[in-house]
Amino acid sequence: MNSHEFTLILDRAPNDEEYDALFEAGCDDAVVEVRNGTTLLDFTRESPTLARALITAIEDAERAGFRVEGVQTDDLVSLRTIADRLGRSYESVRLLATARRGPGGFPSALSGDGWALYSWAQVADWSTRHLDAQPSVDAFEIEIAATNHLLRARNLLQGRDNRTEYPKVLNL
Repeated sequence: MNSHEFTLILDRAPNDEEYDALFEAGCDDAVVEVRNGTTLLDFTRESPTLARALITAIEDAERAGFRVEGVQTDDLVSLRTIADRLGRSYESVRLLATARRGPGGFPSALSGDGWALYSWAQVADWSTRHLDAQPSVDAFEIEIAATNHLLRARNLLQGRDNRTEYPKVLNL
């Protein structure tokens, strides 16, 4: 059995009774933390795989009555952060992102309105294939980022129309 450390983001801070509910639902391997108004569940979970650890932790937290908003990750990054991580200049990365230089196909921004944010997992994969770069991204970071995106998508779909049943993401 492997030990996996990760942090879930909850919809609210628990009251005294809800702390007990979290423990009883199986989150006895997590510590509740409120940081800058955001409630976090810091897990150290024993499981054969990270995916299984994430799924069971999400199920346990939601069985206790919380909504899991996401998984804490450093996946969303700016062009400046990408430049730092790739050891390139900001201008070089900006030109790659706008297809004015390089092979094209740079991953699309996940946000807009002047502050473009990119998925580090996608950029790392692209830069490995097209720039012969060796960025520091591993399977753990990719699984965490993917789980975070799936949770956020599930929550958006569930919140759109209470009359419509949407398929569950991650079998949750």
